[in-house]
Amino acid sequence: MTKDPVPPVAPADALNSFIDRLTGPTTILVAVSGGSDSAGLLVLLHRMLAAGSFAGHRLVAATIDHGLRPEAAAEAEAVGLLCRELSIQHAILRWEGEKPASGISAAAREARYRLLMQAADDLCADVIITGHTLDDQMETIAMRAARSEAEANLGLAGMAEAVLLDRRRWLLRPLLSVRREAIREVLRAEGRGWVDDPSNADEQHYERVRVRRALSAEVPEQADLAESAGRRRERLSEDAAMICRRHLQIRHGVLAELAFEAHNEDVEALRHLLAVLTAILGGRTHLPAAAAMDRVMAMLEGRRMGRMTVGRVIFDLRRQGLFMHRENRDLPSVCLAAGEHGIWDARYRICNMSDEDIVVAASVGDRAVSAEMFPDVPPAIAMRVIPVLPHAASMLPEGDKPSVMITPLLAPFDRFLPQFDLILGRELGELFGCDALPAAKIKVFERKS
Repeated sequence: MTKDPVPPVAPADALNSFIDRLTGPTTILVAVSGGSDSAGLLVLLHRMLAAGSFAGHRLVAATIDHGLRPEAAAEAEAVGLLCRELSIQHAILRWEGEKPASGISAAAREARYRLLMQAADDLCADVIITGHTLDDQMETIAMRAARSEAEANLGLAGMAEAVLLDRRRWLLRPLLSVRREAIREVLRAEGRGWVDDPSNADEQHYERVRVRRALSAEVPEQADLAESAGRRRERLSEDAAMICRRHLQIRHGVLAELAFEAHNEDVEALRHLLAVLTAILGGRTHLPAAAAMDRVMAMLEGRRMGRMTVGRVIFDLRRQGLFMHRENRDLPSVCLAAGEHGIWDARYRICNMSDEDIVVAASVGDRAVSAEMFPDVPPAIAMRVIPVLPHAASMLPEGDKPSVMITPLLAPFDRFLPQFDLILGRELGELFGCDALPAAKIKVFERKS
């Protein structure tokens, strides 16, 4: 018997559920562009909190002016007027500087999240929320499905309801189960308007607009597919984390050793874990392409001892197990002034706490050092690993307090960690020696079954 699709949720019901799940008094930063989704989110939340049903919470708002349209500044000011009417503290942040000639949508998205983090710091917000709707979710899934409809396409899960930004603040999307038109009906009933960004009608330049026009009206059925894909992705993360606990060692944040017994684990979970490890060890924000991972899995399934390179990472399969580390190629040299911090090779955060400049470059291979640091590792592998570790060179002062702090990064998760991968992110963060993730301000971080 076919299960009936779950209907979209009413805006007020979605926001009641969201507020009810907050774990304590929370300052909520609403990202408001002036469009119907974010304006409706702000107005509805204000109404609920003003009614006194949910005590202890506070609303603040921010608008990002990307500087891409001449009308944007006036639209941001209009949001400011709405916030003053509602007695909500509001900040306008502008994306300054030269804009890229290509990839403008991705660059604008990155700038938006960076500036929202800045606004959250300035306004002392605990969480950031956005007005992404079920319509946005379906458009996102449709675009990703156009690239691959295979079940292994993790993008079919769509946008996560919660994302950890920069490993320190949660961004939440409470309206992902709500249709855009339902939000507009609320605004019309209150006699409020909204801004329509002309780019939302530009089919020539924006894939999302073309997809929006072509999407079926059967959104509830599509929403069910997203739910299923989301549950699958979370299970994949949990299973991959279990493989970590059973079979994975991380040595000095640079060498991964996976016991041979891991080959008997679930193939898809193992593949996902290896893809994430490849991104981390290679300093990449995206997982390797499917074709590249096909080659890796063929080597493992065929028990073919030897080496291959994927995504700047060497896979060395021995009878002892699988060893993975960054290849010794294209390693950078970074200068950091006194008191400055930066990123080296997208794999390490370097903090210069000394009183003089330092240069961070690749370490020099040394047989004695490699034997001491990696005593149980085949010598040839240990010798290859030393030169991909960072080394800070300077006449640094002696003392008990370290002058240079070097911390591993989880490249695919440090900027954005979606709730789908939260369990795996925590497990790998602990193995790599990263700081603990901050506690979430909301009770539930899993999709309903």
